[in-house]
Amino acid sequence: MLWKIQPSRYSAATEVEAKIGYLFKSREFLFEALTHRSAFVGLDEVTKDALNRRPWNERFEFLGDSVLGLVISEALLAAHGALSEGEMSRIRAAIVCEANLATIARERLELSKALVLGPSELGSGGRDKVSLLADALEAILGAVFTDGGWESARSVIQALFANELTGDLRRFLEGDAKTTFQELAQEKLKLTPTYAVTDEKGPAHQRSFEVSARLGEDEWGRAWGASKKEAAQLAARSALERMKEISP
Repeated sequence: MLWKIQPSRYSAATEVEAKIGYLFKSREFLFEALTHRSAFVGLDEVTKDALNRRPWNERFEFLGDSVLGLVISEALLAAHGALSEGEMSRIRAAIVCEANLATIARERLELSKALVLGPSELGSGGRDKVSLLADALEAILGAVFTDGGWESARSVIQALFANELTGDLRRFLEGDAKTTFQELAQEKLKLTPTYAVTDEKGPAHQRSFEVSARLGEDEWGRAWGASKKEAAQLAARSALERMKEISP
């Protein structure tokens, strides 16, 4: 229904299919996954029956959250058997946290363009809200599972989270390197770190970024990451190694 009211969203939905590498047999599942409940507020066309069916993305979000957690758990167990149960739990929590999901939704899938929102959310910057983007990504994964089954959902998730699942996964067990670096830099040098993207590469759905950590005019660390946030954390961690050489 809402896709007839907002036909411009069709092309954006097609782009989402291309970015996740999955073509829906029932595109209504995808449309539902991209539709926020605010889009139904105040619409005369919405019947009581439609509202009873809840044709917005919360149900798929619920399902997608579980599917995502299971696929990530399976990947951690299969590829990194040396990790303890507690370590795998912490790594999984870091990978599927709201901030990381929103980053993937925004930077790799450009979901902001495809979301169907009501006036209230549009007016309050809903297209860039972390919670809405993270929820929409989980809803899409739930929709893929419903449309294509376990293997399709696993394939999509493994591709989307490939960067998170490669390299030294113990990086997720460490604290906030940016915060630690800032505290030490201010304490020892009376300077506040700044971060800048220096390079990026890869296709739009699997972009990688290089970030430089600086104190004043001097570069203290540089690193690549699957998102700007991850790259900044890794750059800060590199800077911390240099910071250790400075006497208290």
